[in-house]
Amino acid sequence: MEKQWDREWMFSPISGALMEVDAANGVLKCPLSGYQRQISGLQDTSLHSQSDMQEYLNRNNFALAIKKPSDEPEKAVRATVDDDCPNCGNKGMEYYTMQLRSADEGQTVFYECRSCGHKFSQNN
Repeated sequence: MEKQWDREWMFSPISGALMEVDAANGVLKCPLSGYQRQISGLQDTSLHSQSDMQEYLNRNNFALAIKKPSDEPEKAVRATVDDDCPNCGNKGMEYYTMQLRSADEGQTVFYECRSCGHKFSQNN
């Protein structure tokens, strides 16, 4: 028959840390304070734990902001520059940079026209 134990046996009374099992020496040990407790008497003990996200959030006073999926995928917001598109002449290009070559060389700048979608890159 399983014994029902208070959860206190799992934690160090000195530091409050979760005790670690040292089965070779027959003890539970606190990794922080070094406190030890004999395992004897716990052989027929079982531990059952159940939790869910809402319980965790409530217990730790967290608020969960759930974002509902949208039909429209979010488009990344990029920096803009007032250059003309070489394809349609529209003023205002979006851009982002990436380091594609060795670290001692410049970054590659990728441009995209907000009007026609034309894309090109430039190595600096």
